[in-house]
Amino acid sequence: MKGAFSHERKKLKKSAYFLSILLNVGCIIFGIMSVLLLAGIMVFVCAQLFSPEIFQETWETAIKAGQTLSFGQCVFFFICCLGEFICIFLAFYYAKRIFGCIGKGNSPFTDTTAAQIRKIALFVLLFAVFSVLSVFKMTFSSFFICAVFALILYCISLIFDYGCELQQEIDETL
Repeated sequence: MKGAFSHERKKLKKSAYFLSILLNVGCIIFGIMSVLLLAGIMVFVCAQLFSPEIFQETWETAIKAGQTLSFGQCVFFFICCLGEFICIFLAFYYAKRIFGCIGKGNSPFTDTTAAQIRKIALFVLLFAVFSVLSVFKMTFSSFFICAVFALILYCISLIFDYGCELQQEIDETL
């Protein structure tokens, strides 16, 4: 029986390590996308502020091509997209930390793990809010699914809190 437990723990450790690598790649991708989008927003806004005549000429060309959003709507949309990218980045980051810790062989039942799962739940919910606020409205069913997923993650964090308490009790009795 002990050999089966050890085998399962090794599988968990390898799987968690592999997942932490994938999440690290995701963090890098969404981090780069967030920085590039922020730079794009700054260029977009600065072009309007520092070179309004060139911006107006470009904007009129866009309107002739079928562009129907105002400058403010475009900036708001880009900021919502940036918020979505940052939420995804942070959710990946905290998930990477959880799985990286498990991949090193540490127990998942810690206060830190529970807190990180709660943060991921918050970022999933914020992602849904940014998606609803963007010009391309998120459907109610998609928002509902994100909200339910965030609630599930929050409940899982409470389960990890309980597991942490049990782990502490076992450690104290040994």
